[in-house]
Amino acid sequence: MNQQVRFLEDQQSFDVVMKDISTHSWIGFDTEFVGEKYFIPVLGLIQIIADNHIYLVDSIKIKDLSLFLQILEDPNVLKVTHAGDNDYRLLFTLFGVVPKNTFDTQIAAGFVGYNYPSGFGKIVEKELKVSLAKSHTVADWEARPLDPKAIDYAIEDVKYLPGLHEKLTQKLRRLHRESWAREENRKWESASFYKVDPDKELFANDLVHQLELREKVFLMRLYRWRIRTANELNIPKETVLQSRHITTVLRATKGGPNAFKSNRTMHEGVWKKHLEAWQELWKAPATDQEKEILSGIPRPLPEEPEREWTMELLYHFVKKQCLEHEISAALLFPRPDFNRLKSGSDTFDHMFLDGWRAELMGANLVEWLKTGGNISIGWNQNECVLSMEGNAS
Repeated sequence: MNQQVRFLEDQQSFDVVMKDISTHSWIGFDTEFVGEKYFIPVLGLIQIIADNHIYLVDSIKIKDLSLFLQILEDPNVLKVTHAGDNDYRLLFTLFGVVPKNTFDTQIAAGFVGYNYPSGFGKIVEKELKVSLAKSHTVADWEARPLDPKAIDYAIEDVKYLPGLHEKLTQKLRRLHRESWAREENRKWESASFYKVDPDKELFANDLVHQLELREKVFLMRLYRWRIRTANELNIPKETVLQSRHITTVLRATKGGPNAFKSNRTMHEGVWKKHLEAWQELWKAPATDQEKEILSGIPRPLPEEPEREWTMELLYHFVKKQCLEHEISAALLFPRPDFNRLKSGSDTFDHMFLDGWRAELMGANLVEWLKTGGNISIGWNQNECVLSMEGNAS
């Protein structure tokens, strides 16, 4: 693994290299970015491996990355990543790019016995017998010149991607799971995967169910105002207004300065700076569109201890199935998605019950998960029998 490393710091050199590697059958890549100081992260470095070369692209100096983005969108070039959803989300946010023909080593590892998500270093160590140093994961990727140790770290992040791809592909092939990994990666190849609901925070806040219409409208506007302000200033949302102060603003805005003065949890500089804007949001009448959005918030379902117990029992049966087949249960059902299924929420994506998941869990269980129904447990001599809608399993 003695790859040649080359810095690309000017547009002409970058364009020449991208035109060359666009003819390759595969590339591996990773990105380094600065996200903690900004609303939209700054792309600081792109590492690309192609054949026996590693290219470190200075994306601060090189302004036109279109030739690289075209490679990402080219279905004839396989893109190998580790935890690539973070990279693709950033690139979609910055450039609107939607990748094609992707392979992710973290996803592949989840199909061959590793927990999901597993770190890059752990998989490299087990598969390639190489120990990685991870001391510069929080390097300042905006700084120039880059720290030499940070550069070494950046190189390691792509250096072993080809070897991992080969090893994991062999294991997937032996287990007849190449199509399963491909199916899981394919979800990254649709623009809908990267869309962000502007009212996600509102829908996730249980407080909204306790509010009157006017308060609900204000809470929705407040969340949207925070996103809009953070975007305009390109600073984190928490810098604009900390989440822990949302309820304070909701309750105190209509009362004016005195209501804020009596609440010591928020620094006066924050509310003095924004109170006028908040009061405008509070006073404006609700629009028909806002009312329609609020009417779509799912109501909390009544507690059903029997269903909750049943679903937890089934989840552990599914986990046992995953253990026997050496597939990460977290890859099969990420816990937040399972919780939505367990609660009967309308927001559960039933695509989680199709494809390789349906193949692994079996038709009877999948049908029950889609339609619901009763489950009973009984004993047949020395065996515990689980029955779904009268079908023994």
